[in-house]
Amino acid sequence: MKSSRYNYIFSEGNSSYWFNGIEQTFFKLPVQIGEKIEQMLHSPDEIEQVNFSFYRKLIDSGFLVEDNIDEVEIIRKRNEEAINRQDYFLIILPTLNCNFRCWYCIQEHVASKMSISTIEKIKRHIDYMIDVKKISSLHLEWFGGEPFMYLNEVIAPIAQHALQKCHEKGVFFYHSATTNGYFLHPENINKLSSLKFRNFHITLDGTQKVHDSVKFQRGCYSAFERTLKNIDYILKNITDAEILLRINYTNDNLDEVIVDQVNSIISFENRHRITINPKKVWQAQADEFTVDNITVLLDRFKNSGYKVVYLDIISNYLSCYSDKKFYNTINFNGNVVKCTACDDLYAKEAPGVLNEDGTISWKNGFEEKFFKKRYENEMCLSCKYLPICMGVCARNYEDDSYFYCKHSDPSVDIRKSIINYINYSL
Repeated sequence: MKSSRYNYIFSEGNSSYWFNGIEQTFFKLPVQIGEKIEQMLHSPDEIEQVNFSFYRKLIDSGFLVEDNIDEVEIIRKRNEEAINRQDYFLIILPTLNCNFRCWYCIQEHVASKMSISTIEKIKRHIDYMIDVKKISSLHLEWFGGEPFMYLNEVIAPIAQHALQKCHEKGVFFYHSATTNGYFLHPENINKLSSLKFRNFHITLDGTQKVHDSVKFQRGCYSAFERTLKNIDYILKNITDAEILLRINYTNDNLDEVIVDQVNSIISFENRHRITINPKKVWQAQADEFTVDNITVLLDRFKNSGYKVVYLDIISNYLSCYSDKKFYNTINFNGNVVKCTACDDLYAKEAPGVLNEDGTISWKNGFEEKFFKKRYENEMCLSCKYLPICMGVCARNYEDDSYFYCKHSDPSVDIRKSIINYINYSL
C-alpha cells in the first residue's frame, strides 16, 4: 500500500483535518494523533501493526491505495464518465433583459423576449433529446436577464411540455431558476408549484442598505425586503422547495448585521431549506481578512438554522458544468452556447443554432473545445489539487501553451475551506 497523492492534511488548533480529493472522504483527529499517523503514511505497515481497524479505514476512504494504482488514470476515467453522463442540463433564457441594473453584472441588458417559433423549437428539442438521445433525466434551468419577467408567456408553455413529455417517457424531471427574486411574489406561487419548481438561486448584494442601492427599482420600497418575503412565502407554500441564497461580497460590503436582517424576515422553520453561499464579485479584490470574515458570517448563519457552503470546490470531476456533452444553453433568439458567463450570448455569429427539427448545429467545432482535456498539462497533472479543480475554463483556454491556476485568486483558500467544511459536516 501507498499514501494517496491527493491527501490533504491540515493541522489547526487541537485538531488534524484529513480530506481525500479522489474519494471526497474526510475525518478529524486530535492533532497529536493526526500528526503521528501522517508521519507513518509513507510506511503503511506501521499503521497496520499499531491499529488495524484504522488502517482499514484509511484504505476504504482512499487515503491509502494499492502500490500499482495510478490515481491520475482514475481521475481521467471519472472525468470521461462525467462528460458523457446522460443527465441533460438545459439552460434557457427567455430574455436578456432585466428589471435591475446591477453594477457588477456581466450581462448586457438587451430588450428582448423569446418568440413563439423559438418556444416551439425548444419543445421539439426536448422531444429529440428524450426520444433520440435517450437522456435519463432533464434538468431545466431558467436564466437571463431576469427569466420571470416572462413566466406565463415563455416559461409556462415550455415547462408544461417538458413535464408532460418526461412523465410519458419516465424521465426524471428537475426544475430550477436563477433569479433576482423580485417576481416570485405570492400571485405566482400556484403557477410555480404546478410547474414543479423546486430550486431557486437568488442573490443578495450585502446588507439591506447595500442591496437596495444596487437593486434600486422605482416603486419598490426595498428590493431586499421584497425578495426575502418572497422567499419565505415560497418555502411556506411549496413544501419541498429549496433556496440557494448567494451573497455577493467585496472587501467593503461584508457586515454581520445581514444575518439579523435576514433572520427578521425568514421564519425559523424555513431556514433549514436555505443554503447560504458567499461569492466574490468578480471585479473586486478580496484579501485574507475578507476570507476570515466570510467564515464568521457563515458560522452565524449556520447557528441561526441555515445550511451553509464552506467547501467551494468541485466534486464531479468536471472543471465546469458546461463540459458535459449533455449540457446546453439556449438564448431567447434560438442561438445556442455552452457558457452563460462569457460574451457568446451576444456574438453576431452564434457558436450554435437551434434547428427547426429540434437538433443543434455547431460552428467550427465549437462544442469540442469544451471536451478537450485541459488538465492534460504539466502544471495541472503535477498539482495536488487536480481532482477538486480539473483545470482551466474552456473559454479561458487559448492554446496548449496557455495555462493559469484558478486557485491563485487570494479569495480562494482551499485549506480554510476544507477545514470549515469538515467542521460543519461532522
